[in-house]
Amino acid sequence: MIALRSKLVPIVTVAGLRLFAACGASAFRMAEENGLKVVADAAADDFHAAVRLSLGRRLAEDAANGLARGRPEFSASRRLTHGQMALSIVIGSLLGLGTVLLPLAVTWFAASLSAALFFLSVIAVRMLCLLPPPQRHGQPRHVALADSALPIYTLLVPLHRETSVFGQLLEALMALDYPCDRLDIKLVIEESDIAMQRALAGTALPEHFDVIVVPCGLPQTKPRALNYALCFARGSLLTIYDAEDIPDPGQLRRAAAAFAALPQDTACLQAELVFDNADENWLTRQFTIEYAMLFGMILPALAAHRLPLPLGGTSNHFRIDALRRAGAWDAYNVTEDADLGIRLARLGFDTDTIASCTFEEANVNLGNWMRQRTRWMKGFLATWLVHMREPLAALHELGPSGFWSMQALTIGVFASALVHPPCLIASILLVTWDHGQTAPSTATGNLIAGLGLLVFVLGYAVSMIAAWRALRRYRIFGWWGDLMAMPAYWLLMSVAAWLALWQFIVAPFHWNKTVHGLSRKRGSVGSSALAKNNSRVAR
Repeated sequence: MIALRSKLVPIVTVAGLRLFAACGASAFRMAEENGLKVVADAAADDFHAAVRLSLGRRLAEDAANGLARGRPEFSASRRLTHGQMALSIVIGSLLGLGTVLLPLAVTWFAASLSAALFFLSVIAVRMLCLLPPPQRHGQPRHVALADSALPIYTLLVPLHRETSVFGQLLEALMALDYPCDRLDIKLVIEESDIAMQRALAGTALPEHFDVIVVPCGLPQTKPRALNYALCFARGSLLTIYDAEDIPDPGQLRRAAAAFAALPQDTACLQAELVFDNADENWLTRQFTIEYAMLFGMILPALAAHRLPLPLGGTSNHFRIDALRRAGAWDAYNVTEDADLGIRLARLGFDTDTIASCTFEEANVNLGNWMRQRTRWMKGFLATWLVHMREPLAALHELGPSGFWSMQALTIGVFASALVHPPCLIASILLVTWDHGQTAPSTATGNLIAGLGLLVFVLGYAVSMIAAWRALRRYRIFGWWGDLMAMPAYWLLMSVAAWLALWQFIVAPFHWNKTVHGLSRKRGSVGSSALAKNNSRVAR
């Protein structure tokens, strides 16, 4: 593994003599610093071809199944454990018996009360972000580091059928304000992606760029590709950028300064994701509202309360040693980011946010949005099942508040979307229909109707207030119609949740590819939002 990261390969080893082949300027510098004798200069293509030939199959196997072998309790390679299957059968049987043996009103009331209490706890997460966040005790001041003190930073950039945004991506990466000799940028592509390989073959990349070709294999997911590329990472810090990302040029410096000041148990810093085609259509405006709440309000609130963060899939910055100790990404989880954030918390690591943003492209196409959201919903379900295999252990490791927030942000998101339409219809019917002539049935019906009304009114109100406040941070005003239309967007999420449930049964590891480069209006939020976010003092 050391040879993969350093690109220093021993070619002669005899008594008292060791000679190396070096690939790239960074390898020559490392050899000189360590007094190693280099006698051959290896081309990058030759180095990686030799690695794929000699180690490719083993590295690909480890990338796919390393977590499942080493920490099977954290891997989604199994959908349900035997205990979970048995518990599901027991709960289903009890519900069936209750429906048959108990009066319908009693069964309905018990189910409605349980659902109402659960969804009120989910709403409480959004209420949390409306409250003033507590000050984290002992939070050090982040001081900018001199170039000579900056650590080597690895950037993993997974590219799968991303030729349409490749030029924009290169411009964004070249604009990063970080010394080139301390950058280790890995462009990660699939062996089967011939179009991407051709695009890269025709591009002259700087010395600090490296192309990692992931051998074919299953599951063909982003986390598997990241795990494979992690074997070659030589930095002490690491971040991920997606193909359509345009990060703040100073984001790496800001993260490096934060890590230098923070305790070693701070394993990850999540930057803020912002859409720069916000006003392209109704769908992009709804997506912008959602991201503004999540990355601008909910995640900072969770971090302030030291609760687990469901990470975003990009612009999360890691101490690479902590990432490797945690087992890296789960190749079988299609929301590997959220899963990793919860796993870090369970293993005793802390996660925080940084005041820096990355521009992304909001989905402009409904079909594309639906495929992406279906994958996310499927991943939330898988993540919850993984971390509920041993609920008492999870409760002990996360604490009561962390355990509650994990429920709200995984199964809470999935279940809320899944049952939103039927619960809405049932609440309307209960409010408008006559419940009968007897006092008990009338009282039960009124109580159930009141619970349903409370959940919907409180949920809508809290979400809209949070959305309004989140948009104000970006100086976006006048989206009153879009705020009022949020319930229609939630109905689309319900469709995605039902599709996710079906996919979880028939194709749990299938990765619904999101197509990028469809927007014709990137930049509608504009540089003012970027400047505003960068001017804030990091917590």
